[in-house]
Amino acid sequence: MKILYDHQTFTNQTYGGISRYYYELISRFNNKDESSCDVSLLLTNNAYLNGNNYKGLYPFFKNRNFRGKWEIMNSVNQSQSVKRIRKQEFDILHPTYYDTYFLNYLKEKPFVVTFLDMIQEKFATKYEIYIQDEETRKKKKLLLQKASKIISISESTKKDIINIYDVDGDKIEVIYLGSSLNCQKKTDSLYPDSRYILFVGNRSLYKNFNFYLESIAELLKDLQITFVCAGANEFTDSELILIKKLGVSKLVKHYKINDNILSSLYKNALAFVFPSLYEGFGIPVLEAFSCECPCLLSTEGSLPEVGGEAALYFNPHDAKQICDTLSVLINNQQLREELIKKGKERLKLFSWDKTYEQTINLYESIK
Repeated sequence: MKILYDHQTFTNQTYGGISRYYYELISRFNNKDESSCDVSLLLTNNAYLNGNNYKGLYPFFKNRNFRGKWEIMNSVNQSQSVKRIRKQEFDILHPTYYDTYFLNYLKEKPFVVTFLDMIQEKFATKYEIYIQDEETRKKKKLLLQKASKIISISESTKKDIINIYDVDGDKIEVIYLGSSLNCQKKTDSLYPDSRYILFVGNRSLYKNFNFYLESIAELLKDLQITFVCAGANEFTDSELILIKKLGVSKLVKHYKINDNILSSLYKNALAFVFPSLYEGFGIPVLEAFSCECPCLLSTEGSLPEVGGEAALYFNPHDAKQICDTLSVLINNQQLREELIKKGKERLKLFSWDKTYEQTINLYESIK
């Protein structure tokens, strides 16, 4: 059995959870049998593939941005994917995002598609970027109709797929993700001098960052707790205006990260907070568990499914509940220790090895 992964996520992402997911699958194939897996790709700046010297790939102006850069990469890589698909030298195609370009060349070969979330659908009437993204929704619907099997990364996402697109549940297999962060390694001691809570990743739109900050600003000032934002871009102008307006400029910090720095930030935080209005899975929860960091999570999307009894939860729309729950966690050392212990046990349910084995079994069922 030979699986062909297409170019999409490795064209689009330098870093990110989607390309990390596919890289973790591909790397396990290549550790076992290089002939059983391939990637139809030529140009990529993806840190996971390039960082591991994957054969036949070339970086493309890695440290330089210019108009048309993505269009060139996408054109070259899509041509490469079409060429490989036309050769038909594979048993199953696994596209790595929602573009349907390959359907005209697939012939009778089966394909599997992974649905990572239903963000475009859940917020199709709330945020302008998703209101206008009707094209992606059309493509996702077509893929759901034509795929031999659908992988959903949580029961929550599976439920959304069924409810929104009326897909037969038997066609959808739930396969959880894992965490790539190794918190057993020695980490840099880069973290604030004061006590702090940690927010990781993108802060825009449904991530609910602004509302969360507004909800806890007075508590931060009262207790002199720092709010550390790790990863993604520097604060935007609008975020800086909000931070200043709330009077917490000295208490809200942004850190650029790598895995080593991120591990350190998790390890030394009072808590990791995830106030998102929706997540298809939520890998940072597993990262926090692995680094013995107590978790304070939104009740929305898949987060309760991933966190289980190893986290505290709050309604992300309720400012008072957000503030009260954080206050309880900060002021209760015993509770934090109990959550750390439960998190270590909860983490045993998730691993990339399990993701790989379950994905192989799914491939075997349709080859």
